[in-house]
Amino acid sequence: MNGINISYDENGLSVTSQFEKDLNASPEDLTIANHFIDLIRSRTPAAALAIERRAEDYLSLCSGESDFLRFKYTPRARWISVDVSGVDISPDDPLFAAQKNKNQRFWKAAIKDLSGLSRFDEIVFSAFKNVSGGSV
Repeated sequence: MNGINISYDENGLSVTSQFEKDLNASPEDLTIANHFIDLIRSRTPAAALAIERRAEDYLSLCSGESDFLRFKYTPRARWISVDVSGVDISPDDPLFAAQKNKNQRFWKAAIKDLSGLSRFDEIVFSAFKNVSGGSV
């Protein structure tokens, strides 16, 4: 995996760096990551999850080599993007109104603040199950 990895396991937090790319996560970015990590861990306690910076513009929540959630929370850009391949979701779902091209693997959703993250719980968990091989 590229960049900085923050992994969560039964022993807690583990940070490793393979390259010089800094994670540069804001407190809000970490709130988003921790919300979905807590969700997944509540249903799949042994899930191997990592936060990575795979691109300059966003952070990714990953299971193994696959990312299933991308997110950015700054004063000018507030969004999450979910890997919806294999997820039963309607192209008309109002959560993803910000996504213009519905033929892409990741669909973007605008978020106004951090209090509404739970609206995405089932979709993010389904995306996690798909990339982790469904063995959860």
